[in-house]
Amino acid sequence: MKETGGKTIILRTYETMSEAMYDKDILEQGGISSFLSDSNVVQLYPMFSSPFGGIKLNVLEKDEAAANKLLNEIHAEEIL
Repeated sequence: MKETGGKTIILRTYETMSEAMYDKDILEQGGISSFLSDSNVVQLYPMFSSPFGGIKLNVLEKDEAAANKLLNEIHAEEIL
C-alpha cells in the first residue's frame, strides 16, 4: 500500500488468486490502494482456504465505500 496510517479493513474474500488479483487491479486502476492477505497459505495449501477464510482483499477504512462502489459497478457490467 502506498499510504501508511489509518485502519485497514477486509473488503472481500476470494477462493482463488486470479479473482483476488483481478479486483485488486481494478482498485489500483481506480486510484484505491489495496493489498492481499493469506494469499500464500491459500496458494500453497488450497484445502485450507475455508479455515483461513480465503484470500482477503484489504483497503483503508476511509476507502471502503469508494472501493465497494467501484467493484460493484465493474461486476454489474460483467453480468450484462
